[in-house]
Amino acid sequence: MHEDTAKALRLLKDEHSHYLWREALGGDQPDRLLGRPVYTSRFMPKMAASAKPVLFGDLSKYWIADRGNRSFRRFDELFADQGQTGFRMIERIDGKLIIPEAVKVIQMAE
Repeated sequence: MHEDTAKALRLLKDEHSHYLWREALGGDQPDRLLGRPVYTSRFMPKMAASAKPVLFGDLSKYWIADRGNRSFRRFDELFADQGQTGFRMIERIDGKLIIPEAVKVIQMAE
C-alpha cells in the first residue's frame, strides 16, 4: 500500500476501541495490520474513488522471471565533449501471479 493509505489505516479500531495497526517491535520487523506484515510502496495508488490501493495476501506466489539476455553498452564518443561516458543497459523481465487466489486487491467505491 501507499504510505498515505497506511496513515489512514493506522486510525482503524475494532469494536473494543483497540487499534488494528501494530507498530513493529524490532527495527527489522514490519508494522502489522490484523496480524499480517504491512509493506508500503510509493508505486501503489493512493486512496481515491475506484482506486485499488491495497494488495492483501501471499505475495510469494508472484514470480518474477528473466526473459532473455541482458545487454550493456558503453558510449565513449557520444559524451566525449563533456568528458563523460554514457551507458545503456536493457533487460527484459516478466512477472505473474501464479496462484490468483493468493492475493486479493481492495478496491475503493466509486
